[in-house]
Amino acid sequence: SGINAEYGEFQTLQHYFIQINLRAMNYNELPTNILVGHTDIASQLSRRLIQLRAARTLWHRDMNQFMDHILRVNDGGLSYDVFPWIIGRVRKGEKSSQPVSMGACQEFMPIVLRFLHSDRDEYLHVALVMVQSLVERFQDQLGEMSRNHINSAQSANLESLYMILVKTVERVRALTNAHHQEVAKEANNALALLEKL
Repeated sequence: SGINAEYGEFQTLQHYFIQINLRAMNYNELPTNILVGHTDIASQLSRRLIQLRAARTLWHRDMNQFMDHILRVNDGGLSYDVFPWIIGRVRKGEKSSQPVSMGACQEFMPIVLRFLHSDRDEYLHVALVMVQSLVERFQDQLGEMSRNHINSAQSANLESLYMILVKTVERVRALTNAHHQEVAKEANNALALLEKL
């Protein structure tokens, strides 16, 4: 899937839209037989692309504005589209030109939790990869938190992130028995990391 490809900037959905010629779609130029029964879908895809372009602009400009936008729009499709960007930066850590802070990750966790309880395999998969990435990225700090060695300067965001991740354990464990092989695999990987906390 696209999530197994390189986690990076504006990739998967943009390429998809290019392939189906939605970058500069003019519905009036499409054959009538294509539009019959599909106007709503085309409109939704166009709106999703507009939202994604707005998110991309904010992504390159300001992480806080980007997160505010994603949370405000509160659209599962848009959240799914931007997950690879966030995962990519989380994995790069301080090597990224604009590292994702622990606070930003903590703000995104409600979406991660919602995806973990989705009935869509692609949502489950990307949420599980996100959980793994977060634990790996902040492993030292989370380990200190679990051992009650935490300094006050870090405590607010770290404690919140730690508690949310701990709450995911039972759901992640349940997903190890998922019918979809990739979901089960990522759940096992995530569970192995979470159980070390």
